[in-house]
Amino acid sequence: MKSLIYGYGKTGKSFERYLNNKKLNFDIYDANISKFNKKYDLKIFDQILCSPGIPKKKFEEIKKENNNVLTDLDIFFKDDTSIKIGITGTNRKSTTAYHLHQLFNIYSSSNLLGNIGNPVLDSINNNKKYSIIELSSFQLDKMRSNKLDFGILLNIEVDHLDYHGDFELYKLSKEKILLSKDSISYEMNPYKLFEWITKMKAEKIEFKNLPFRFQMISNNIINDSKSTNFHSLSYALKEAKRLFNSEYILIICGDPRKEQYREIYLDGPETIFIFGNHSNEINKCIKNTSKQIFKSIEDLFNFLKSNNIKHNLLFSPGYPSGNDFNDFIERGECFNFYAEKYLNAGH
Repeated sequence: MKSLIYGYGKTGKSFERYLNNKKLNFDIYDANISKFNKKYDLKIFDQILCSPGIPKKKFEEIKKENNNVLTDLDIFFKDDTSIKIGITGTNRKSTTAYHLHQLFNIYSSSNLLGNIGNPVLDSINNNKKYSIIELSSFQLDKMRSNKLDFGILLNIEVDHLDYHGDFELYKLSKEKILLSKDSISYEMNPYKLFEWITKMKAEKIEFKNLPFRFQMISNNIINDSKSTNFHSLSYALKEAKRLFNSEYILIICGDPRKEQYREIYLDGPETIFIFGNHSNEINKCIKNTSKQIFKSIEDLFNFLKSNNIKHNLLFSPGYPSGNDFNDFIERGECFNFYAEKYLNAGH
């Protein structure tokens, strides 16, 4: 049995660990990494292990060359014996999964896996009773079949049209979760979801917040790096208006391609600071007149310090990391680093 790992990101590296543990032969292909960009005849491999971020058109081309294409979910469904709970939706899937995970770990034990950042293949049969899996439309679209015990569809709004092509195809991918053994739609209350799954009522607890989801660094600085689409940004703007009770600066970055470069006006911030490799693209999308562009986050904070600006700050990017950071976690950690230096300087 010889495999080809197609894509060497976080999921690709988890394929590598899985195959090494099984002592199976494999090669790696990634067009963006010189070490792994050797072209292969896909027909010579017994299976192609594909990362979820591979573009849809490319994924279809791969399947034409080799019909045994698997995702990490396909392997996890086959190998793992835990009770599997899938959660998807355009918004609040990470928060819902995180809160549900906290409840399950009070009454039982659970993994928190998938799109939230923990590869499923790293947690096969690790003695946890439940596996709570946050699922993106990419993952649902590519998996061969739905072997989830419970599927939760939180909501569906326009998103990821750059991948799916149109809203109906995006909607169809999301709705694949309803093919689980049991499923529920449009319920986000973690207590009700816990009761639906376990038939038990959970006592109310103080939930921990998701990392970099509206994190209060200080009374006047909020890190909302987890904001990766317009819906989550809109929520952050409403919360900022409630919490700050005064003018604030919105800081954004990321790749607007996912939002189809749509033009938007952001109601709330006094001004908008834009930084990073996609700044000029974002600038064309944001119709607010009061905005300023910076090459880097370091330049942005240097500007704040040198001009002794002490405004409220909301960092809610509204876009995926693109070419600026590996993911929202690295992005959030970077913002915290410069924000804390700014605060320590007396601002």
